[in-house]
Amino acid sequence: MTSNATTAVVSLFNADEHVLANASALLAQVGHVVVVDDGSSRDPAPVLRQLQDLGCTVERLAENSGIAAALNAGIAVALSSGHRPAFILTMDQDSLLDGGYVSALEEAARAADQAGVRVGMVAPASIRGLPTRRAGIVNGVQLGGEPIQSGLLLPVPVIEELGPFQSDLFIDGVDTEYFLRTQAAGYKTVIAPQAALGHSLGTMTQARIFGTDLALRGQPVKVRTAASWRYYYLFRNRILLAAKYGRQNPWWAVKGFLADYRHLAIVTLLAPRRLERLSSAAAGIADGLAGRAGKRRVS
Repeated sequence: MTSNATTAVVSLFNADEHVLANASALLAQVGHVVVVDDGSSRDPAPVLRQLQDLGCTVERLAENSGIAAALNAGIAVALSSGHRPAFILTMDQDSLLDGGYVSALEEAARAADQAGVRVGMVAPASIRGLPTRRAGIVNGVQLGGEPIQSGLLLPVPVIEELGPFQSDLFIDGVDTEYFLRTQAAGYKTVIAPQAALGHSLGTMTQARIFGTDLALRGQPVKVRTAASWRYYYLFRNRILLAAKYGRQNPWWAVKGFLADYRHLAIVTLLAPRRLERLSSAAAGIADGLAGRAGKRRVS
């Protein structure tokens, strides 16, 4: 079922034709889709033409500016169009929606509003079969913890009140910062119990130690990793966000640091590209402590 209440904004970078199926699934559920190419290094024109032919509005950034800047550009286009939506759905290029996903999020938002809950964002109940973070129940409404950006429903009045995503984070932590900002303003994250998102969370890599593949009961052991360059932003932005929000959210800050360093220890022990990953993380820590934001400066 198509909802004219929601406009989807999708960030793209070096997208291939797989994005067409995701866009078609979106167009079947929302009134308008805005796709933003974030300064792709490969020529995006062929894919963008096909997306335009499907019915998407296409926006192109002149240079790679990060996911926050891409989403902000798309939201600006969506809000300046003739039809002002009630909600913005933010999406990554590799997320595929099941049927009824958007209507489930909208229904959860309306039910929470009727129950007296100030809705800052609505997240799905699960991502690739894994339950999303929960934060208690208020007036029969399931509240959520820190969500991921893709598949997130944002009420337009909240965006207009709190402003755009923090673009100088570039990538990683953009969703966390907006979550903390909405929480600080008295808004809540709501879980849509009937919504599930298909989204890729990193890459599963064969675990190896001393050159030997690890197995457990005959099955290969795998660990989840991100691209090595991402570890710069993961560790830098954790420090920047802790400096900004840690005093108000000390337990969030402690848990986040513990989770990040535990993950780094595991992938350093078990996954390839150890030195690249450690170098990126170390550079991120140094720049975070120095208060540097924006796209990484590589000399």
